This record gives sequence, structure tokens and C-alpha cells, in this order.
Amino acid sequence: MKCIKSLLTALYMMLWLGCGNPSATDRTAALLSDLDATLSQRDYYESLRLQRIDSLNRLSTAATDAHERYELLLRVFDEYKSYRYDSAYAYARRCYDEALDMGDEACMSEAKCAVSFCLMSSGMFKEASEMMASVRTEGMSPRQMRTYYSTYSKLFQEEANYSGVEPYYTTYTQQSDRYIDTLKTLLSADDSEWWSQTGAQHMKNHRFEEAIVTLEGYLSRFPDADVHERAMVMAEMAWAYIHTGRDDKALDCFIQSAIYDTQSSTREITALFFAAKFIAQQGDVDRASSYAKQALDDITFYNARQRKIELGQILPIIEQERYNALSLQRNRIIIAALLASILFLVVLAAIFQMRRLNKKLWQARQTIAGRNEELRRVNDDLIEANRIKDVYIGRSFFVNAEFIEKMEKLYLTVDRKIQARQYDDLRKTVNLTALEKERKQMYAAFDETFLNLFPTFIEQYNRLFDEKDRRKPQDEKSLTSEMRIFALIRLGITDSERIARFLDYSVHTVNTYKTRVKNKATVENDLFEQYIMKIE
Repeated sequence: MKCIKSLLTALYMMLWLGCGNPSATDRTAALLSDLDATLSQRDYYESLRLQRIDSLNRLSTAATDAHERYELLLRVFDEYKSYRYDSAYAYARRCYDEALDMGDEACMSEAKCAVSFCLMSSGMFKEASEMMASVRTEGMSPRQMRTYYSTYSKLFQEEANYSGVEPYYTTYTQQSDRYIDTLKTLLSADDSEWWSQTGAQHMKNHRFEEAIVTLEGYLSRFPDADVHERAMVMAEMAWAYIHTGRDDKALDCFIQSAIYDTQSSTREITALFFAAKFIAQQGDVDRASSYAKQALDDITFYNARQRKIELGQILPIIEQERYNALSLQRNRIIIAALLASILFLVVLAAIFQMRRLNKKLWQARQTIAGRNEELRRVNDDLIEANRIKDVYIGRSFFVNAEFIEKMEKLYLTVDRKIQARQYDDLRKTVNLTALEKERKQMYAAFDETFLNLFPTFIEQYNRLFDEKDRRKPQDEKSLTSEMRIFALIRLGITDSERIARFLDYSVHTVNTYKTRVKNKATVENDLFEQYIMKIE
């Protein structure tokens, strides 16, 4: 009897542990309940934002003063920038058009900052950098200057986060810091933005304890701050706690940030999926999966490519946690079934549970296997396409070049024989005109093939020069001599001797062309070929 009781006790413990027991504190459990309640009201919070947007649109339509209309459109952009990417971009462009109609250079610059913000959200950092580089700060108000510096700071930090490797991460972070330092000169310690920017600056430079103190100071000094700003501050604090090894506090901060995100109807990348990751690690995979799906719906609604990529990096982790949890449950049930083998009814219950979990595990495996297979196929296609392109272009062009070189030598040999009067009539039929024609045809074929692969090459190449130094080929399907040199470089052919052989130039001529072109460019000489390689 005692043996049966011991087996039943062991079986109970195995099943209880196998079903999962999230190790949340009372505070965390209360916050999760608040988050669930807030998420159940997301439609209500979204309706409040839509009402504000509708009211601002009606006011802008009725406005007769151009500056008033511009300010109202800018407020609509502010409502959309964390809610809907494409709408935010559309209103940023409308702000710019309105400023352009007014001829207000300061407002045009402010609108360019808004457009750059949208480009950053979509991962278009090059375009965002070009847009910010065109901003003129003369005549901008203090508010507009704060927007300018904060946008530039965000741009460099986004690039740092995207690169993630040294020395680029440190370089971009230092550039971001410089703009924050300048921004803080326009602020005082009584401004909430001063505290939030200072806390973010501490985070970037890995001063995590100082960041926590500063961000806590923000929360205590500005209890009535904007809900969206409080969400961002709580998220920053969560990352600071993670880096100091306090994951329990980090989870609480992510949950509070997710609550604020829901209340502000934020659809850009939110704290919800970071909270989902922590919850999955604690074993509550169902709740984590629900939160992750909600976060994915938010990002899909926001519709910015860069944010989708960022979320895509975390979803496999949550799915893996879910897979591990199901595997763990299955293993524990197997052990429990062995312990309860003498208890027929308990064995039946264990087998039933095991089959149910195996079905879920199979579904999870199928999902992961399907996604991995799809990624493998896409990667194989890309590798094959690149291999064919590189080999075909490289071999075909240089075989032609070598063929022409051989023919040229043949012509010279024949010519020497004619001079030696070995074949009197041969010299009349052999000349270099046909060879030159073949070479021109080869260049034309190269130009056409290259422009088919890189149709915007001429346009993007000319963007590297001032208007007066830009060149247009005679034919839209041809390249100039200088362009043809850098077209070969874009294909990965950087050796000046090989370029010279292909173009029938001396190495000195090729280097002279390259130096002359780089000296006219608006970018540094050392960076010019890097910009060429970025052309798609």
C-alpha cells in the first residue's frame, strides 16, 4: 500500500511539473493580469487614437492659414508614426509639400526629419541619411532643432543596432552620442526629454546602473508624462536590468511597457514580444505564444519592413522555447508512465496525455521544418543565381577580350609577313578596322548586359556627383568610359591590369580615370568604390 502511495505521489509530481508551473512572483502575476485586461480593451484605445486623427484631419481641411494647416498635418504624422507606417510616411510627405508651397525652409527641414523617421522604420538607412544630409538648419525654431538632433541621433543608433559588429557599432554610437549631447544643450533638467535622452545615452555606452537611476528619476519627476514616452522609458529600463542580471525586474518593466503601448495604441515594434520571450523561458509557452502572435499582428499592421525583420529574429526563439517545453513535458510523462505501469488507469491517462502532447510536438516540428525548408530553398536559389551571374558575366566578357587580343596579335603577324612580301595579296584583305568594330560591339554587349543586371546604375552613379559633374551616355543602353571602369568594379573586378586589358587601356590610363572621377565625387575618395558596390 505504501509503495502504491509513493508511486501515486511521484506520478502526481511528474504530471504537475510536466504541465508547467510559471515561476512568476506575485507582482509579476498581478502585472500580467493587468496586461491581459488592457489587451482586452485594445479596440477601445485604438478608437481613441482614430478619433484624434479624424479630428485633426477635419481641422486641417478647414484651416485657411497655411502654417496652421502644416502644424495640424504634423500632429497627424505624430499620431501615425508609431501606429501605421505607410500613413505616417504619407503625412510626412504632405507636410513637406505644404512647407514647400509656403516656401518655409525651416518647415521643409522639419518635414524632411519626419520623412527620415519613416525611412528608418523601413530599414532604408541610406535614403534616410541622404534626406537628413539635405536638411538646412538655418532659421529652424528650438522645437525644430530638437527634432533635427533627435532624428539624427536615432538614425545613427538604428544603424549601430543594425550593423551589430565592430568597429561600425562603436562608430555609429559615437555619432549618435554627439547629436544627443548637442540636443541636451537645448534642454534643461526640467524637461522630460532631457532625462529620457540622458538615460538612453547611458544605455548606449553600457552605463547600465546610471541608466536605471536616470530613468527612475524620469518616472518620479514626470508622473503625468505621455503614455507612449513612458512605454519607451520602461523598455529602456528593462534592457538595463537585463544587462545587470536582474531578469525578474526586466520582465516587470517589459510588461508595464506593453501595457503603456496598448493604452497608446502603439503598433510599431512593442515590448509585448520581449515580454513573450521571457515568459516562454519561464515555461508559460501558451501565454508567450499568444503575446507573440499579438505582437506579430501589430507589426504586420504597422507595415514597416525593418520592424518585421526585428520581430522575425525573436519569433523562432519563442517557437524553439515552445518546442523545448513540449519536449520536456513529453519526457516527464514518459517517466511518469513507467513509474505508474502497475496502475492501469493511471497508465491509460498518461498514454492519452502523451499522445496529445506528441501531436502538438509533431505540429511544432512540421512548422519549424517547413520554415527551415523554405529558407533553405530561398538561400539555394540566391546562391545559384549569384554564381551563374558572376561566372557567366566574368567568363564571357574576358573570353571576348582575350579573343580580340589574340586577333590583334594575328593581324600584326600577318602585317609583318606582308611587309616581308611573303603574301602580296594578303595585306589588301587584312586590316584593324574589323577588329576595332568587334571591340565596339563587345563594349556595347557589355553595357547592355550590365544595365540589364543593374538598371539604375547610371542614376545611382550620378548621385555621387554634383549636378555639373554628372554625365549622361549618348545611348540609354550604353556607358561612358569612366562608367565602364566602375561597372567592372561593381562586378567584383578590382584589378587595374585586368580592367586595362578588357578596355584596351594602359594601367596608367585606368588609374588616371579612377583618380579623376573620385576627385569630382561628393564622397571621400576612399569610400567611393564602397558606394559603387552598394548599387543594386
